[in-house]
Formats: sequence, structure tokens, C-alpha cells
Amino acid sequence: MHGRRLTWRIGGIGLIACGIVGILRGSVLGVPIAGTVLSLLADALWAAAILVLAFGLHREGSVVARRPLGLAAATVVALWPAVATVVNLLTTPTDSTAASSGAWLFWVYLSIVLPVVAGLIAAVQVGRAAVVPHPWNWAPLWVLAAQVALWVLPQILGVAAPSALVQMVGLFSALGTLGFLAGTLGLGILAVVLSSRSGAGTVAVFGSSSAPE
Repeated sequence: MHGRRLTWRIGGIGLIACGIVGILRGSVLGVPIAGTVLSLLADALWAAAILVLAFGLHREGSVVARRPLGLAAATVVALWPAVATVVNLLTTPTDSTAASSGAWLFWVYLSIVLPVVAGLIAAVQVGRAAVVPHPWNWAPLWVLAAQVALWVLPQILGVAAPSALVQMVGLFSALGTLGFLAGTLGLGILAVVLSSRSGAGTVAVFGSSSAPE
């Protein structure tokens, strides 16, 4: 049980740190170097926290009970933000022709679909493993559902009422930030609190480290 609590506490602290760095990243928008460094740091913290929670320092600490499907999905969830950040830094198109190329469009769609699918699989595996105490074993799924909804809603509004979307851009930006913090800072704090309870588990966050843009 000690190994389980230690695993979850380390994972929770990692998620909290990721959320804090994410807040700092938002405060340096327009400063490319600082933004890039903080993005990579946030991605590294996210990856470390998710991998620790998924694999566990000991077998009993794995929130997916070290089931192969859960581990595979969690690994994708953990590493994808860092991969996406690096690829976007190295290959962002500089003109409209490049932006509309088949390879770039494939990457854009992959960046939307893959983390959601992997997150869904991982969240369901956390819930089904029932290592995390009920009802918190379904918390990753709640977070993922909220993040997807916060991304889909402005897309629908942009098609149905573009002028309304322009007027609400600040609101949706704030909601997107709230979704990110719910999946990092919020659940990280909850993870640390639950890890301190005798015989209790924690909650792992297997959503995206950030809402799709």
C-alpha cells in the first residue's frame, strides 16, 4: 500500500506542476523562446506524471493494473503532447499552399483524433481496473468529456453563427484554460489528497494535456 500511495503522490505532484507551468506559459504569450521552453517543460511534466501513474513504482500502484491496453493507451496520452509540440515547432507551414498540403492536413486531423481516442481508451481502462476508489476511477473520463465538449462547442458555433463566436472568443479561451487546469492542477491536487488516505487510491488524468486548438 505504501508503494501505491507514493506512486500516486508523485504522479499528482507532477500534474500539479504541469498545471502551474501551463499557467506561466499563458503569461508569456508573444515571447517565443520562453513560450517554447515552458511548453516543453509542461509536456515533460505531463509525460512523467502519466507514465508514473500508469506503470506505477510498484505493480500495485498502476491505475490501469498494468493491463497492456491501458499501458499502451496511457503511453500515447503521456508522450503525444511532447511529440505534437516538437513537430509543430519543426514543420509549421509558412504559406497557405503548405498549410493545405495533404501531409499537413493529415497531421492536423491526427492531432485531433489520436489523443482523444487514446485518452478515451486509457480513461475507460482506469475506470474498469477499479484500482482507484469509486467514483474517482471515472474522473479521467469526466475530464476528457469536458475537454472534448469545450473544443467541439466553439467549432459548431463557428459554423452556425461565426459572428457570435467572435464575440465569445474570450469566454471560450477561458473555458479552454479551465479544462486544461481541471486535467492537471485540479486532479493533481485531488490525487495528492486521496493518496494520503489510508487504503485509498488516487485519480489519474488521462485526457489531453491541453484542449485541441
